[in-house]
Amino acid sequence: MRCSRCGANVVEGDRFCENCGAPVAVQAGSVCPVCGQQSEPGMRFCQQCGAELSAGPQPAQPVPTAQPVPAAQPYQAVQQYAGQYGAAQPGAVFPPQAVQPPAQPSRPGESAGKGKKKTALIVGIIIAVLVVALAAGFGVWWFMLRDSGTQSAQTQSTSQQSGKTKSGDSKAAKDDKPCTAAPDAELSSVDHSDANLVAQLQLTSNCASTKDGDTAEFKESDVKVSIKDDDGNVIASAVFDFSKQPVKFNGETANVALEFTTRQYWRPYDQIETGSAEVILQTGQSGTGEAGSADGDALAGSDIDSEDAERYAQLALSWQLKHDESAASRFYTTYTTQLSSKKNDMKADGKTWHYVDIYEQFLQQRIKHKNAILIWSGDYPTYTKADASTAYYVILSGDTVDSVKAGDAWCKSNGYGAADCAVVDLQ
Repeated sequence: MRCSRCGANVVEGDRFCENCGAPVAVQAGSVCPVCGQQSEPGMRFCQQCGAELSAGPQPAQPVPTAQPVPAAQPYQAVQQYAGQYGAAQPGAVFPPQAVQPPAQPSRPGESAGKGKKKTALIVGIIIAVLVVALAAGFGVWWFMLRDSGTQSAQTQSTSQQSGKTKSGDSKAAKDDKPCTAAPDAELSSVDHSDANLVAQLQLTSNCASTKDGDTAEFKESDVKVSIKDDDGNVIASAVFDFSKQPVKFNGETANVALEFTTRQYWRPYDQIETGSAEVILQTGQSGTGEAGSADGDALAGSDIDSEDAERYAQLALSWQLKHDESAASRFYTTYTTQLSSKKNDMKADGKTWHYVDIYEQFLQQRIKHKNAILIWSGDYPTYTKADASTAYYVILSGDTVDSVKAGDAWCKSNGYGAADCAVVDLQ
């Protein structure tokens, strides 16, 4: 057909002239002789029932029931993002999806113009780009929102836990009531750290609050702790500052480790009877000098009064002489090695020796030589032959040697010179 304005040829179905743009007169469509459906101009067959439009009336055919049109599916780009970041959250708002207009069914024998094809292609590309951009933007927005929510939840949870911990610590500190009364103590076990004595004590609180189930702290300074044997002899004593390492009672009892130096105890660690020992704690006592450093969890103490220490050391020397008599008797007929001979107020090795010094040397030698014993020189012929008035505390290694030559070899192998080690028998 031709344009009514410029006479140009117009493609069947166009509504405007491609040459001058004038509207094209719409031709009346045909009516199907079978179903009565109005058909578009130029159609040879009915779009409803398929009957030929140029044919005469046909027998009536049952009109097929119209099938429900399925709902439009979301664009594929949205499905890809949903699969990557997980299902949509309840209440999320989705941007509207652009829906491409349904294409008109092509007519048999009809070809669309070049401009129309180009326009449709451009529009389709633009729509596709917009849909992909919207879907991508939604995915990024949702991903960032989810991460933000997760971080916020974690921060809130951490804050709550921190608050609970501080609250719990504050409550625990508040529940620890001070306990100033000296507790009762029992000696559980003893050991040594090098030459020092380590005593494990079990303390029983004398504070009423612990008997009611409350927790309490004993953190008094200047507390003298003394250990006695079953004869009442003090075998260890030092002054401890429990404010440096408070004892916490979570009931009526608590355990503590105390370390005594070689000038603070007067009995070899393996000769202390823990079952019969007595432990006494006295508050308000003063020590001399500074407390040393202890190993592990043990608490170190300062020295007691020097006169008390001298008295305890002298008593310890007497106890040791009696204890070691039986071990010394075997050296009447064999040899051993002598490591030291000292007496009170003796000047040797650049100092004046006192009872504390003599017993300290014995403790140190006994850690090095487990068989070491202490004897009194005036009790054995080997010393009284030369001087009947001899009066020395003598430390023997307690190791048996077969001859003088073997004894000399023993001294050399243990790092002693001739002035510090001699081969002796007691006959």
